[in-house]
Amino acid sequence: MATVLISGGTGLVGRTLSKQLISQGHEVRILSRKPKQSGNVKSFFWDVEQQQIDESAFEGLDHIVHLAGEGIADKRWTDQRKQEIIRSRVDSMKLIADTVKRKNIRLKSFVGASAIGIYGMLTSDKLFSESDTGTKDFLSDTCLQWESAYNSISQNTEKTTIIRIGVVLSEEGGALKKLVPQFKLGLGSALGSGKQYMPWIHLDDLVSVFMEALFNSSYKGVYNAVSSEHITNKEFSTQLAKALHKPFFLPNVPAFVLKLVLGEMANMVLTGSKISNQKLMNEGFIFQFPDLAGALQRIVSRK
Repeated sequence: MATVLISGGTGLVGRTLSKQLISQGHEVRILSRKPKQSGNVKSFFWDVEQQQIDESAFEGLDHIVHLAGEGIADKRWTDQRKQEIIRSRVDSMKLIADTVKRKNIRLKSFVGASAIGIYGMLTSDKLFSESDTGTKDFLSDTCLQWESAYNSISQNTEKTTIIRIGVVLSEEGGALKKLVPQFKLGLGSALGSGKQYMPWIHLDDLVSVFMEALFNSSYKGVYNAVSSEHITNKEFSTQLAKALHKPFFLPNVPAFVLKLVLGEMANMVLTGSKISNQKLMNEGFIFQFPDLAGALQRIVSRK
């Protein structure tokens, strides 16, 4: 069995991945500013701003998963907030990589999170694959710096895998946490034109992708972690209302209203393109939740 260190281990993906790893007999360690023992997960101190870390977390380590980073949609994108979002991803990776190098650790695998935001905030019918580039904007720049930070650990690991994550669907958090209460009141509506695509993935499938990236030797390089369906915001909203057995009749929320409320961050929900998961499919990956209707039904039935 393996020993896995996870940064961002208390987040939605980190918590679920930890449970999955433990259920298979692996040892899980997480990095935290306020370490505390939680079940079978061992917690170790780190402070990214001060570049401090408990190096005992790295003893006998086999794998690292890097999920740490400030929530991209938690606060309005001021210049200061933008820097916080980037630094939380890049500086945290530097601290991990520097420690691995200093201790001369040889990892079996390193898995780093990224996002489909690397293709930029635009709406088009182009099908983006891992080798494509999109528009240059804050999201794409953040993801580029995020992924570039992973180069620093390449000499200390047998393989590196980067997972570009789409909209994560789960009853425990993520996008639906904000949407479901509104839709339950019968106040759900599409955003802007409603024609923007929403590349999505169920949390359970995303965790399975991370598990493959950790332990399957054929998984190397960059993968888009999204379902095969190309769903627009209008279609997504319609299906969510249907899953909740609620009416869906309100007009779309105008783009200018969202921009007034959210500022530049509104572009994140007002745009979206088709994202290919063909590289993942070529690995033989099988989705538990290949269609949105089934995914939403499962999530709603659990809530």
